[in-house]
Amino acid sequence: MQRSHMLRNGAYRGVTPAAVTPARVSRPVLARATAPASPMAHLLDAGVLPQQQMMQAGKLSSHALTSQYLARIRSLSSTGARAYPGIEINPDALKIALEMDRERQVHKVRGPLHGIPIVLRDNIATGDRMKTRTQAPLATQASCDSFVAARLRAAGAVIIGKSNLRQWAAVSVPHASASWAGLTILAVDSAADGSIVAPASHCGLVAIKPTGRAAAGQGAEPATAGPMAPSVREAAWLLAALTGERLADGAVLDAAGLHGRRIGVARSLFGVCAETDAVIEQALLVLREQGAELVEPPSASEPGGIEALLRAHALDALAGPTCHGVAQAPSALPHITVPAGVVHGLPVGLSFIGPAHGEMPLIAMAYAYEQATLHRRTPALPSSITLALRQP
Repeated sequence: MQRSHMLRNGAYRGVTPAAVTPARVSRPVLARATAPASPMAHLLDAGVLPQQQMMQAGKLSSHALTSQYLARIRSLSSTGARAYPGIEINPDALKIALEMDRERQVHKVRGPLHGIPIVLRDNIATGDRMKTRTQAPLATQASCDSFVAARLRAAGAVIIGKSNLRQWAAVSVPHASASWAGLTILAVDSAADGSIVAPASHCGLVAIKPTGRAAAGQGAEPATAGPMAPSVREAAWLLAALTGERLADGAVLDAAGLHGRRIGVARSLFGVCAETDAVIEQALLVLREQGAELVEPPSASEPGGIEALLRAHALDALAGPTCHGVAQAPSALPHITVPAGVVHGLPVGLSFIGPAHGEMPLIAMAYAYEQATLHRRTPALPSSITLALRQP
């Protein structure tokens, strides 16, 4: 079956395609012709590091950056590209951004997320004026921040809004085609239904599902929350904020991170789409070129079999296409997806699955692959949005 047909028919249940939709779908999409973008529009998609460098140089403020992301969200919601806007804006977002700017002025910078806007899934509780589970009949306001929200605030992130569950829903929802890749530079999703890596893959994003309960929250909040970001570096920064760990970039983000690694090819994840398989076969060649040893182990069919398989064959990770099947891997195991190319205009992700608490080696492998290929492409936005962002 063609991958584009599978997506429209909901074969990847729980996946939201982003940035683009198949060309034969006659509805507004984000990949149509764009107007020349302003420098600010380019900056919104440039990544956290350039944004931080601009703020450190005094050429950008968190307030201005947050304002532009909010303008983009409102523009997308009004163009018809998103029949279900799917987001509740934090009414205190600009106030929080101003506070982060004041801290920076007195040389208090909390880390790489200081002043950076971020969106949360709406089942992550925040002790503010936003609701938890905004589209549920019993939507409530939390009395205090969840573990995840508290960690992000401590890291200096500006929580600008929450997405409802429809935004992360199955692609069979006809208009659920917009991606957080264009609405904000960072997002945090939950693994309650395996919805971190699969949607990110089809948004052309990096995502990390950490070892189960690494970022457990309160009440009904999902036990595992993980980052979505344009790059491995940014996803790793966000994961460090969620777990409270310090990330040594030089030790983890190593372009030689694949050298000497034993990686098992997860053949059980192949065979769903021939075009996707072809993309992943090319990715496997890159892994070998970067110094990894590829092994063809038997499939892990029994519960808990993946970790046993890793131990039995002395494997550092399993690799294969990111799809709905990958998303249902045992919740205790860490899992990273990285852009690997496109099929019919839709992004394809390469998954790395490792042993429990093996996030750092997985990040190193994912970073090495990312740097060797640089497959990720910034989504094109409608002309009306890029023109709006040029207005004073």
